[in-house]
Amino acid sequence: MNTFHTPVMLGEVIEGLDVREGKKYIDATVGGGGHAQEIIKRGGILLGIDQDREALEFVKEGKLVWGNFRDIERIAKENDFDNVDGILFDLGVSSHQIDTPERGFSFRYPEAALDLRMDQEEGIPAGEYIKKLSEEELYEIFTKFGEEKLARAIAGAIVRSRRERPLTTVGDVVETVSLAVRDVRDRTSTLARVFQALRIAVNDELGALKVGLRGAGEVLGSGGRLAVLSYHSLEDRIVKREIMKLGFKPINKRPITPSENEIRENHRSRSAKLRVALKL
Repeated sequence: MNTFHTPVMLGEVIEGLDVREGKKYIDATVGGGGHAQEIIKRGGILLGIDQDREALEFVKEGKLVWGNFRDIERIAKENDFDNVDGILFDLGVSSHQIDTPERGFSFRYPEAALDLRMDQEEGIPAGEYIKKLSEEELYEIFTKFGEEKLARAIAGAIVRSRRERPLTTVGDVVETVSLAVRDVRDRTSTLARVFQALRIAVNDELGALKVGLRGAGEVLGSGGRLAVLSYHSLEDRIVKREIMKLGFKPINKRPITPSENEIRENHRSRSAKLRVALKL
């Protein structure tokens, strides 16, 4: 059992990449190494990339490089991984990140600092980030990255609350959002969308995804395969659009989703979608 993160749709990903002995593969989001370890087990030669240093310390297999996948083209070429046979992007937040209170990814830990950075040595934490945003900017983030219907009310509540005290902990945001959500039954799902939106904004996740996919297009060899696991509609739309722009041939017309059995065993896989495409 991988105690860092349970790989999502492991069999489907390996099959989609068509992993073969002696071929070169890049795991652009190595995370807990579940997919990476299976690639190595099947004889693949692996380059693993991750911006989370804790993930790289945990994996210890294959050639590992700290970095953001937006720089995949440079990283691959610097490590002699040009013209590769397959590239994987798993866009999910790892179980380790969610379950480590000091990372601030989960609203289940109210005392935790509001951080949300994938790399805690780069950028600024979410608590500092939201200090600088106007009500209109907060509204746009919650609308665009969280698709939150109560974005206007939540943005207003944050601005009013921070006039009284800084919002520096997870609990500060939870309390503030709760004031703007009248129906208690809606609070959990609303909080999930708010924290998703802040995480995406703090890490520029969607911008990095677009650049990373284009870089992958440069690094993949002819006949190489691109596999992408996304976890919300914003990511999936970008992946679908970029695959078309790259001129790749989709292997699956519709995204592959987890089996009912996998969802029962790993509920965090329930929103996952896998797209696989071939570079012609």
